[in-house]
Amino acid sequence: MIYVDSNYWIYWLDSRLPEHERVLTTMRKAIKEGIATNYVTLFEVAHYLRMLPKQEFSDLMERIQSLATLRIFDLDRRIADAALGIISEHASVGLGSRDCVILATMQASGVVRIATHDQAFKRVPWVEAIDDIPESKGSETRKRSRTTPNPG
Repeated sequence: MIYVDSNYWIYWLDSRLPEHERVLTTMRKAIKEGIATNYVTLFEVAHYLRMLPKQEFSDLMERIQSLATLRIFDLDRRIADAALGIISEHASVGLGSRDCVILATMQASGVVRIATHDQAFKRVPWVEAIDDIPESKGSETRKRSRTTPNPG
């Protein structure tokens, strides 16, 4: 099983993005093997897709949630407490609070691999970050500034 971070979901869903083609193989493998995610990550994806027409938005979110090999983890008290403990431990490597919820979810589910373009995960010793996208200047800014997605 592999955790799929929001940026990989977004790159997979939005064919306009230059990263789209690069994530296809990893996403296919993850879907075949089994995907772990949590509702926090799904809400990050939903935030990116929010400007789409209502039906298209609903269809894409359903497309994700209906994947047969997908396991969505709740943000329960155990994971929340673990994430709070991780925040101060990993703040120096650039992980934010939602990233720490991901790490806590991964620990709780026994998942050690994550498909992500977030460089901070590569600095966590027990995490195997899978990233098929070459690092380039401005990629994070571009991802955050896009407000009208056109997933294809």
